[in-house]
Amino acid sequence: MPSTEENSRATGRNLVILLDGTGNELGRNLSNVLKLFRIAEKGKRQLVYYNPGVGTVGRINPWHRARQKLIEIIGLATGYGLDGNVLGAYRFLVENWQEGDRIFLFGFSRGAWTARVLAGFIELIGLVRREQLNMCDSALGTYKRAAAENDLPLAWHFSRVIGARKPRIHFLGLWDSVASVLVPRPDRFWIPSVETLPYTRNNPAVAIVRHALALDERRRMFRVAPWDAPQTHLPNPFDHDAGIAQDIEQRWFPGVHSDVGGGYREEESALSKRPLIWIVGEADKAGLRINQAMYRHLAEGEARAGNKHDYVPPNAAGQIHNSLTWAWWILEVIPKLKRFKEWKRPTLLGWYLPLGEPRCVPPGHDIDESVRERIATKADYRPPNLEPSDPAPL
Repeated sequence: MPSTEENSRATGRNLVILLDGTGNELGRNLSNVLKLFRIAEKGKRQLVYYNPGVGTVGRINPWHRARQKLIEIIGLATGYGLDGNVLGAYRFLVENWQEGDRIFLFGFSRGAWTARVLAGFIELIGLVRREQLNMCDSALGTYKRAAAENDLPLAWHFSRVIGARKPRIHFLGLWDSVASVLVPRPDRFWIPSVETLPYTRNNPAVAIVRHALALDERRRMFRVAPWDAPQTHLPNPFDHDAGIAQDIEQRWFPGVHSDVGGGYREEESALSKRPLIWIVGEADKAGLRINQAMYRHLAEGEARAGNKHDYVPPNAAGQIHNSLTWAWWILEVIPKLKRFKEWKRPTLLGWYLPLGEPRCVPPGHDIDESVRERIATKADYRPPNLEPSDPAPL
């Protein structure tokens, strides 16, 4: 259980941004981001902003649900809706950030990528001043234009002209960050290409990074986007000689995408509790203010008198879902460029069929203890992306 003893000694406020993934909705089946929204204290010392993601509210009838599912799939491929989500969180920070405040960014799935884009946006452009709130759209446009034209000085000039503020990102907490955003490129005859945005894989503004990853996810639209490590954190953005090692930990957990980030029915969510407990605990050490009773209820499964909704405790032997259903399998037989290949697959003329290829675990990443526990209790569980001699934490 986290401890908030040190929180009372913190100076400044906490500004907490929670960005959910595409397809998560406000209901009984809570993602880990939404559980954290309930767990985090809210008040004058800690302001909390939550965005449910793209296409997640108001699913009234089957036709509307079908439309929203289509939006979800388009969003997975193109990043549809990402700009609006970034701007919503950015405006919250513009209106509320003061010198001495600490920024916590959390996200799941595309929401995790949104958090990374927001952090990169802040590093390159900074926060416009409150009286220049009308410049937020222009600021994001400049950030993306600088990326598309490979012209970072354009962004630096914009930042200087508007007198942008340069806050640091105190904590970046990610559940299974994925990104495969395709955009048409005018310099490539408008052929869609993977969009690369500045400071989304390495960012000196960030002090602490915690990233929980799904060991058993195989879908081509959910390829993991690890954080680059090691890298340097600059506590003072204007003193590049005073850099320190960025505090980075990326940890793999059993299960598919939403077994790690949450969102399945509560009675099927035992696996997602370990990643929730880990990131909440790490954020608490960094100064996040936690409602202890709510934490014990939602994360540890402690019953509460008079509460109609029970929450399951963590269990490494809990259900692993089949995310690679027939609808997703259609995409697995569409050829993919060889340079994106992550697993052993035959190649023909520079192309290959993904066919549900496992994810690769990069060197230096940690394997959570729950993987060892599951291997010990489930004879049929042996992830192919683990070395045969290493079922234990790295």
